[in-house]
Amino acid sequence: MIIGSFQSAGDGYAGQIRTLLLDAMIAIVPAKPNDAENAPAWRVLLVEADTGVEIGAGWERRSERAGSYIALQIDDPALAVPLRANLLSSTQNEDEYHLLWTRPVPREQA
Repeated sequence: MIIGSFQSAGDGYAGQIRTLLLDAMIAIVPAKPNDAENAPAWRVLLVEADTGVEIGAGWERRSERAGSYIALQIDDPALAVPLRANLLSSTQNEDEYHLLWTRPVPREQA
């Protein structure tokens, strides 16, 4: 399910995430370089009212089927668990990106 639409903005991305609980403009910007294993490559910021509040992080990923994408984790006190979604290039427009969410499969069913 597509829960957001984004465009390139400088060295990052800007767009809107929209679900039943969330409706916010966010920016995805490069994180400061870090040598730690599994450190995020991206920061997710709330840009409404110019707050710049960090609400998540992103990691570079690659798959044979989807190619390169960014795996995002967005957190909010209103959410029981962090929202995990993937930012992928649109297949129709190379300047557009979609934030895709899929309901996680419970471990006993996986």
